[in-house]
Amino acid sequence: MSPWTLDEVDRWLGWIHQRHNEFDYRYIYLAYLAAGVPVARQGEITVTVHPDGSCLLRAGADDRGLVLAGDQERERFAEHLRRRYCGDRYPSMRAWETAQHEDFLDEVPWRFGGR
Repeated sequence: MSPWTLDEVDRWLGWIHQRHNEFDYRYIYLAYLAAGVPVARQGEITVTVHPDGSCLLRAGADDRGLVLAGDQERERFAEHLRRRYCGDRYPSMRAWETAQHEDFLDEVPWRFGGR
């Protein structure tokens, strides 16, 4: 992504919220972790590391992905996630993810039936 813009990041995050619905928080938190250490990996967030130091984050096989050009972009991405999702309410992305997961578990009975 050149030049790096928050609009592109926000479009990608919006796509995650829409596509992955109740599990979006997992994808966002995993993208946050992946941006911190650009190592090739598979899973909810797939990371492809390029020889030039850039990395491609993808949230599923049908995702075009988000390219972070290097260390500075990865740091800006992580900071943007912290501001957007933690704000003044959560001390860390881990705390945010934990709260989102607890909310998900509270909603499981009415979303999926049972209990």
